[in-house]
Amino acid sequence: MMDEERVNAFVRDAKEGRPRLSHRDASEVLSLTGAERGGVPTLAGLMCLGDYPQQVYPNLCMTAVVVAGTEITQAEDGTRFLDSKRLEGTIDQIIEDAMAFIRRNTRTKVVVEGGRRRDIPEYPENAVREVVTNSLMHRDYGPYSDGTPCRLAIYSDRLECWNPGGIYGGQSVDDLGHENMPTRNPTLVSLLEIMRVAENRHSGIPVIRDEMRRAGLRQPVFVDSRDTFTVRLYNLPEGRHESIGGMEELSREALIAFCDVPRSRQEVADHFGVNVNYVAHAYLNPLADGGELVRTLPDRPRSKNQRFVARRRQQ
Repeated sequence: MMDEERVNAFVRDAKEGRPRLSHRDASEVLSLTGAERGGVPTLAGLMCLGDYPQQVYPNLCMTAVVVAGTEITQAEDGTRFLDSKRLEGTIDQIIEDAMAFIRRNTRTKVVVEGGRRRDIPEYPENAVREVVTNSLMHRDYGPYSDGTPCRLAIYSDRLECWNPGGIYGGQSVDDLGHENMPTRNPTLVSLLEIMRVAENRHSGIPVIRDEMRRAGLRQPVFVDSRDTFTVRLYNLPEGRHESIGGMEELSREALIAFCDVPRSRQEVADHFGVNVNYVAHAYLNPLADGGELVRTLPDRPRSKNQRFVARRRQQ
């Protein structure tokens, strides 16, 4: 079930990058890194080095669709998607196929500067790659989730990537990119690191945010809900908002509408493209003090688990 060429390349890279493996034979390297146990491939080993991992785990893959508008609807002829594909293989193969799918179904702007052509993708490729990689690397591979694929959806205004398994270790979206997060799949992450597919340095979220900022686009939105995790990248320009006292009524209503479900400070900041401390002091706290928003933890206003929800929704 293992691909011989991939295994050989992995063993070579493992020996070069980890001195304590340099004198081991291939079977020892595979065993010590967790790719095999007793000569039998592990789930992590199959997903990284397998010939066709889906022969054992049919739904450990990614489904990808393109939607005509901002929501999934059915056209008069019965079609729901402009494009639809099931992406299979090892994790690195799924990543590359997902990137190809995204390039094929998103716009690219051509800019000529100083006689030289420069292609600007609709979504920054480094950000998109991090999103797809994180989805496959940090998803829940447990027995209650191994029948569920990751899902990629391209809408007219955004790109969404969904996976089973919420944020691991009891932390929240407010901690993403700011705290050292525990790893749900340490063996898998270690194998991908040896293969140079990913790294476990907690740098992915900052890269996504920075790439979107550089592109002048709205900050990414992270949603952790009911043991699932979703990342949304919008193709809309980054929002510019005045202080709450001078906010236009439309902006005020937009923020309150976004809090139709309980939102953390970071979720609101990411959605509107502003600094999290700024959004708390200038927007959320004044609206909560004024009664238009409700704190879910009124006795602990500074808690990292604090959420804000529109009063009409609370009622």
